[in-house]
Amino acid sequence: MPKFYLTTIWLIPAPIKTVWSCLVDTEAWPSWWKYVVAVEQMAEGDSSGINNVRQYYWRTCLPYSLMLNLRVTQIQPYHLIDVEVNGDLQGDGSCQLTSVTSPDQTEVEFKWHVNTCKPWMNWFTALTRPIFAWNHTQVMKAGEQSLIQHLTTIKNS
Repeated sequence: MPKFYLTTIWLIPAPIKTVWSCLVDTEAWPSWWKYVVAVEQMAEGDSSGINNVRQYYWRTCLPYSLMLNLRVTQIQPYHLIDVEVNGDLQGDGSCQLTSVTSPDQTEVEFKWHVNTCKPWMNWFTALTRPIFAWNHTQVMKAGEQSLIQHLTTIKNS
């Protein structure tokens, strides 16, 4: 199975607590992130959120979709979430938040170390790797723009 190491950085013009609240409310993502079709909680986890499992249905810029189960393995409120990933991708990921330049600017760094699990995705990896990386970049860029718009709408309400 081909392994992908993907890193994305978002710069969000909002305080960490505001950004954190939106990111941990994953069941609301479909309302503001156009590539997230649905999110379902599969297991609640403990009171801190460890072992919480949610199933995500994603569409992409290209004509394929993904189903991912993310299980929280570590959580440091307002700073870090680590997850284990399985489904159409397998591996792990993290989301780290940091204040930058001012308390009203948050950097969000996503890191994914995943393998593709769909057989068709593995057949021509040498050719498809740049296409999958481009697709991931587009989906994540849309997420950043959508979160900024979502926060602007909330702020102006």
